[in-house]
Amino acid sequence: MAMNDELKKQLVQQLGAELGVKRESKDARFDSSTGTLYANELRNYAVSLIDSEQFTKGKAYDGVGDIANGMMRIVDDNNRPSNIHLEDYDFEFHLHVPK
Repeated sequence: MAMNDELKKQLVQQLGAELGVKRESKDARFDSSTGTLYANELRNYAVSLIDSEQFTKGKAYDGVGDIANGMMRIVDDNNRPSNIHLEDYDFEFHLHVPK
């Protein structure tokens, strides 16, 4: 089922508002004709919601590389890479955020 253009426009505007992205800024540009956000540099990060031997509650961990198969690679507190699934409830994920 195809999404009508007005609904698509509203959803894209809402997403931009939730991300706090200005329509035009030095860091990002929004193309309303395609619904695409262009940014000079985007980053992915995960905020830990738990305390453990590997992670500290409230600490933001930068994503390393691309997201593949629903997994984000981050470096834990022990300087070891860990693959975290985007549906892991122990983390809050922030994807494609302008730096």
